[in-house]
This record gives sequence, C-alpha cells and structure tokens, in this order.
Amino acid sequence: MNSKPSSLYERLGVARDATLMILRRAYRREALRYHPDRSTGDSETMSELNDAWFVLSDPIRRAAYDKTLKPVPARPGDEPESPPTSPPLHTTNWFDSLKLQAVRLGHEAALSASQALARRNHVRRSEYETLVKEIAGCFGDRIEQRVRLARTAGATPLDLGLTAALIGLREYCESFLQASNESEVDTETIRKAQLLDRTWDNLAHSISRELETALGGNPRTLRTLTGRRV
Repeated sequence: MNSKPSSLYERLGVARDATLMILRRAYRREALRYHPDRSTGDSETMSELNDAWFVLSDPIRRAAYDKTLKPVPARPGDEPESPPTSPPLHTTNWFDSLKLQAVRLGHEAALSASQALARRNHVRRSEYETLVKEIAGCFGDRIEQRVRLARTAGATPLDLGLTAALIGLREYCESFLQASNESEVDTETIRKAQLLDRTWDNLAHSISRELETALGGNPRTLRTLTGRRV
C-alpha cells in the first residue's frame, strides 16, 4: 500500500458495496501479504487492515461509518438520480411482511427462553414472561434499515426477517447495558440479562455460525454485568 488510502474500503481494496464475503477475502489476502511474520510484512499496514476489518465486518459499525463518507460521484454516462418518491406498494408490503416475521420469531424465541429459564431457576414463569413484554417491541423497529444491515451481513432472503430480529435484539442489549451501568444491578436486571442472552441463542440457532459472527455474536449481557454465564 504505497499511497495512504482515503477510506477503509480502499485499505482493503474493495468497492463500497462489497459483500461480507468479498470483504473477508480481501482482508485475508492483504493480511497474508502484510502480516509482520512474513518477509513482505508491515506492522503499520497490518494494523490498518485490522482496523478496517473491525469496522466493515460488523453491519452496525459499517452502517455508521458509511454515513461519514461522501456520496460516490456519478460516472460519465450515468443517468441522474430521480427525485425521492414513495416506495412502490409491493415494496412496502414486503417490508411489512418482514416486520411481522421478525416480531413473531423474536416473541416466540423470548417466550421459549422465559420458560426454560423459569424451570432452570425454579421461579414462576410470570417472572420472566413479564420481561418478554418489555423487550417484544425491539424486534420490529426500523425494519427497512435492519433489512439492509441483514443483507450486508450476508443473510439470505429467507433469513432476512430472522436476522432483522437479531439486529433489533442486539441494539436493545446495547441500550440495556448502558442503562444498567448507570444503576444498581438487581434481581430483575439479572433476569432480563439472562432472558436477552437466551433469546439470542434461540434465534441464532436457525442461522449459520458465519452469519451470527457477522452480526457480532451473542452480546452476553449477563457476563458483561456480572461476569457470570446464563
């Protein structure tokens, strides 16, 4: 890498619309070349590659980074973009169906988690089912944005609703952890952390490990709060 790249995409030598698979291949190719253990290695370049991969391999971090970039200039011969219009009705219906799917799958996974945790911890199911109602709303929010993130992560069309639910759950976990750090960790907080972690595992059970890794994996909220596993 002779000249300083102007973006993380240039550091990996890929286009801004590159899929996760293309990003991974580019990172591995460049890492093999610049790893400090090799004769062609360069620790500074390797550090830059690691930074680029850290951001671009995570759909949420990548989306936030993309917002900081300038729009791609139009190439000669490209037609100017049409002014924004309302999405076609069939597109709206498609997103609505994915939202319903994400909410249904998320709610079912949370209910299953609440039942398993109640049995394991010898408490009434209502102790956890009350918490299910609190997190249920996270699964269907901002569905269009989350579907785009799901595609970026490599989700297949059949997995878009499920992956969108996982993205919503991860966002909820991050907000929950931030709020929990500002208050005392009580019994209800611990139970909610257990529920969030178990719900993630129930949902992620139906997708590939590669896709789950692309989404960041189980947030492990209980471990973050207390150092304990579910």
